[in-house]
Amino acid sequence: MKSATQTKDLDALLDAAADLYARGQLDEAARLYRRAEAAEPRDVRSAYSLAVIDIRAGRAQRALRRLRAVIALDPGLFAAQQNLGAVCENLGLWGEACSAYEQALARRPDAVETRFSLARLLAIMGRVDQAKDAYRVLIADPASRPRALVRLAVLAPEAIGDDDLAELARAAADPAMDARTRTGACFALGEAQERRGADDEAFAAFAAGNRMQHDALAAAGGPGHPDAVARAHRAAVQSVQALFTAEFIARHQGRGSASSAPIFIVGMPRSGSSLIEQILASHRQVQGMGESAALSDLVDRDFTGASKAPGDWRRLAQAYLSVMRARGWRGDERGGGRLVDKTLENHLRVGLIHLMFPNAVILHSIRDPVDTCLACWRQLFASGNETLYDLRQIGEAYVLYRRMMRHWESVLPGRVIEVSHEALVADPESRTRWLVNDACGLEWDPNCLRFDETAGPVRTASAAQVRRPIFQSSLRRWRRYEAHLGPLLEGLGPYAPDGPRTA
Repeated sequence: MKSATQTKDLDALLDAAADLYARGQLDEAARLYRRAEAAEPRDVRSAYSLAVIDIRAGRAQRALRRLRAVIALDPGLFAAQQNLGAVCENLGLWGEACSAYEQALARRPDAVETRFSLARLLAIMGRVDQAKDAYRVLIADPASRPRALVRLAVLAPEAIGDDDLAELARAAADPAMDARTRTGACFALGEAQERRGADDEAFAAFAAGNRMQHDALAAAGGPGHPDAVARAHRAAVQSVQALFTAEFIARHQGRGSASSAPIFIVGMPRSGSSLIEQILASHRQVQGMGESAALSDLVDRDFTGASKAPGDWRRLAQAYLSVMRARGWRGDERGGGRLVDKTLENHLRVGLIHLMFPNAVILHSIRDPVDTCLACWRQLFASGNETLYDLRQIGEAYVLYRRMMRHWESVLPGRVIEVSHEALVADPESRTRWLVNDACGLEWDPNCLRFDETAGPVRTASAAQVRRPIFQSSLRRWRRYEAHLGPLLEGLGPYAPDGPRTA
């Protein structure tokens, strides 16, 4: 048992550390917290505070280890469970994140933000009915009702009744509503109206939501301004095309990993990529890893300039696989399990992938250009995708991405395998067999035809859709809105149904 003096000294040390933390002196605060931890290892205050510092400093893996240790000592600490959920979510450890949020709510059922986090995670994990129940709990509270109603409408438009629809319309039109909820209400209202066949009303709601989001991004300025993002994308494509010539690729080949574990899916958002991943993740030898910054983070560290490249592609490949293991991949680079990386923006990194993993599969998810772009416009993304809230700008972004893919075909002919969404939907059995056997070189697994029954995370706008059998209702959806799509068709230029258009 500690003496009164020891307790007083420990409290003084913790108070001093907390003061340093409050003043932003994180390293000094951490030094005092470590002293306190050494003096009394079973006092969770110092260990928890060190975890918070790790979170603030972006050291997610270290924070994860500390929070697990804290909870082992004190499972009832709400803040530790809440932060464990957030860290696990950031790392893609969906099951542990869900459990942590549930444990946190068991201690504090009135924690609104925790319940929102849990509902989002339940949807990602495919536990859609439980996600609906979580949102209904939040809807019952007047303070959280508007935001929860928006989330429920986006997750399950069929759950929205006429009274709910009227409330969404009021929220969308209410200038006193917080901007994010009001914008979300517009998108949710569009989904609900579209489901009722009220296409003009749906388009008007989507248009209002896109206008709000575009204006908010523009008002914020900086690198997230849609025009700035569009310029950065054009510059990135030009830089990659200039660097990854056929001669450059030939000169660097033969230095990568022999592993065939990764299956990369690249393309444009809302092109059917989640369906491809879910089919493959239903295979007994494949694990879906969703989207991540694993490759871009490694590349950003290794490239020191636009004209330079990593000197050791094999090392870079091994580092990538290590990151994926830390994110929950249970395989190994010698073929003990495949993984699917569905980071669509890796269409900029096909050359990198080829040099790192010459035996990896690279799939290009492709769908009707107008349907793809309209689906983007109908979606309020959680983050990023700043150029996808204006019809003309979406068309221009599509043209730019296809320009990048044409470059890869010219310098790496046949390396990327196109997977047509329309073909997959039209003939699911034969195209699924082709995808599994021919495209990915896997033995046939009948579970791939029952992908809608597969448990596992889907962290995309298609989280609910891919839990259902293949459906054709989204094919040529754009025809319902054709009269309103002039700016998109002009932006698409050669990818518009009738070729280039002028104003």
